[in-house]
Amino acid sequence: MVNDMETDIDTPVDDYGVLKGDLVFIRNNENLMQAIDQIQETLASVNREYEKYPNFTAEEKVRFDTLCAFCVNSLFWMHEKMLGRPNTVMDDIKADLDRVREAMKRLQTIHDNLTKRPRLDQPAAQRFVRAGLYDANNAESNKQNDAPPNKKKRREKKAEPE
Repeated sequence: MVNDMETDIDTPVDDYGVLKGDLVFIRNNENLMQAIDQIQETLASVNREYEKYPNFTAEEKVRFDTLCAFCVNSLFWMHEKMLGRPNTVMDDIKADLDRVREAMKRLQTIHDNLTKRPRLDQPAAQRFVRAGLYDANNAESNKQNDAPPNKKKRREKKAEPE
């Protein structure tokens, strides 16, 4: 069974010494190593993107900063968790993570409001209103009476003699 494990894992089983028979530990260790490699690749790409930071728009800068803050806090939380720190320290880190998560949600809400909300075509709306209020037949009479166009005139009741 150990020989099967050597073909599945990049690291030889002999590197684990006394633990070479513990397949669960070896598999977990390999998964941890792959996760660390992925984190290193991600941090390298973030470092490359940071070189372009002065050219970012304000929204891109805010997104980049919140993403970096969330990643750093997450990594620090994982580090403290692995060291077995007390819950008071972990609660502070969780509070920071929640605060950064709220900022990311607020940023997403602002972005959605700017991009997804319907926009009113004001010149077209003004043309519709102007066309709806204008009546070519009554244009001259309305100008004489200084009444707004299409205003209904009330009929006055004739007073009946008593």
